[in-house]
Amino acid sequence: MTLLVAWTGIDSRSPASVYIATDSRVSWGDQDYFDNANKTFALRQFPAILGYCGDSLSSQMLISQAIAVIEAIPEYKGTTLEDLVDIFIRLIVRNYKQYPAKLSTGTFTVVICGKSTVSSVGDFECFRIDSNFNKTTKTKLNFPSVSGPIVIAGSGEDEFKTQYKKRQVIENPNQSTSRDVFHSFYQTISQSENYTVGPIPQIVSVIRKPNTGGSHCGVVIEKKRYISGQLIDRDIAPLGLQWFNGNFEITNPHTKQREPDAQVQPPFRCK
Repeated sequence: MTLLVAWTGIDSRSPASVYIATDSRVSWGDQDYFDNANKTFALRQFPAILGYCGDSLSSQMLISQAIAVIEAIPEYKGTTLEDLVDIFIRLIVRNYKQYPAKLSTGTFTVVICGKSTVSSVGDFECFRIDSNFNKTTKTKLNFPSVSGPIVIAGSGEDEFKTQYKKRQVIENPNQSTSRDVFHSFYQTISQSENYTVGPIPQIVSVIRKPNTGGSHCGVVIEKKRYISGQLIDRDIAPLGLQWFNGNFEITNPHTKQREPDAQVQPPFRCK
């Protein structure tokens, strides 16, 4: 399993961004685990991002294959996010039927967020897909009225909700902000005693700027750089991506320090 949190950042006008964050752990019961698994994806030609939790191995193979097909679509003009979600479901359902049932835990959840079309500005949508060998359901999710979670899923769901609820107090300077969601997310995975939840975050995002696709974000955690759960060496750390530290501050991946002109995000200590 995992912890998956999708959230939106809302300014005075409307949603300005959507994010999906997951941990990076794949576990085999309580026998062993791998802490560098890719659980988030970004479409480069369409403003959409994806994350999943549940049966990590089978779903990762199905998702990677479906995304490869969708990225090969030559023209997105006139295509909506829900069109792509429906194509995605068609592909994973077809291939899941061929997957050996004895090698799968049988269930997984996929969350797809983004703008409704390539050219739209602030028209964001989010869909949740729940799938097993017998049934796949699609749910269109409502957005909150202020910056906050859209969907929380995975084996770390209850821990996150407890952490986030503690922070919804007047004394919290980050209340109802995008960074507050990430602070809760990162504290949950870094402190969790749940064997199926790992400490390395990964993030993908879509911003309101028109004619932009989904994007991977880098993270600097414990003096190490990661993209999609993969450890990144300094010489290949791309400066063109957004990088964040554990406090959701914009960070330079080479120096591993908060950028000098980046907004300082005040920490909040839960009582």
